Amino acid sequence: MFGVGIHFFGFRIALQIKPELARSMGDVITAEEQALLHAQHQAQLERLTQQHQAALDKRAKELADAESQHHKQLERLNQVQQTALAQREKKQKDLIASYEHQLELMHGDFKETSMQFSREKKEIDALYRKKLDALNTQMTAMTNKIGELHTLKERFAILAAPAPIKNKMSDSSGRGGPFRPVTFKSTPNAYLEDELEYTIAKISSLNTTALGLQELWTTRYQLLTQLPLGAPLPLALGMNSNFGPRVDPITGTMAQHSGIDFVAKVGTPILAAGNGAVLRAGWDGAYGLTVEIKHAEGYVSKYAHASKLDVTVGQTVTSGQKIGEVGLTGRTTGAHLHFEVLRNGQFVNPMQVLIVPGSTQIAKE
Repeated sequence: MFGVGIHFFGFRIALQIKPELARSMGDVITAEEQALLHAQHQAQLERLTQQHQAALDKRAKELADAESQHHKQLERLNQVQQTALAQREKKQKDLIASYEHQLELMHGDFKETSMQFSREKKEIDALYRKKLDALNTQMTAMTNKIGELHTLKERFAILAAPAPIKNKMSDSSGRGGPFRPVTFKSTPNAYLEDELEYTIAKISSLNTTALGLQELWTTRYQLLTQLPLGAPLPLALGMNSNFGPRVDPITGTMAQHSGIDFVAKVGTPILAAGNGAVLRAGWDGAYGLTVEIKHAEGYVSKYAHASKLDVTVGQTVTSGQKIGEVGLTGRTTGAHLHFEVLRNGQFVNPMQVLIVPGSTQIAKE
């Protein structure tokens, strides 16, 4: 206890007399030092607080300035946006006004154009209706002309056709009905398009009819070209002996003449009377140099007393083709062409199947 007491009192005495030694030895400070340290700490804290407050005030001022600048920028942007919106609205209004003005002008132009188009359409309709009427008139005349040509063709066909085949030259099929002439006539109040379509349909029908007639006429023409209907000589020469009984020029007695004789000089071309094939070409007794041609419908034409032959057996010939030359070979008293026509092996009068131009020259057989 004495030692402790000495240590305690010695430490206090040392603290009072030599505080630095006591602090170094016992790590203690005096109350005055504590007060001084506290004052220092308090002063430092106040400085720090003042500095922090100053920093806070500065930051607050900066924020306030930044907010003020931001507000000013927002106000400027708002003003700019308001100005842009106002300009845009004004531009849109001006553009709408311009569009409305252009629409009014376009409406006026469209109305005027529509009226002009209507006038032009009426003029065009009138012009085309006039042309359509003229076309209808022409087509009616053409229809009538086709009918006339058909009638004339029938007459010629019947006139040219030999009697045995006249029935093939006419339409014998059973037909009938009321007679309604084909006319082309437009209706003034009808639509022009409908009138044109109707006229075109009638023209197409007429064209079909014409093509049918053409085919019919072609068929009949081809049939006629297969028959000995043409003249066997190129010139209009005379005849002196017809078909039938006659006085034989050599014996002076009555005899049957199986053909007709054409007066002609030696060397005159002999022509095929129709299309066919050469059945015989050569010497044939009293006929002399002779050509026989086989035609359609059982017809055969015969050309006798030739001086020269230009075809051979089996050769195909056409109507009007040269097949030889006139002469006086065989049983004859002078130069001439003896022409015969047979049908199915029977002699027929050649005058019934051809039209022969005549002359006053005479030849005797």
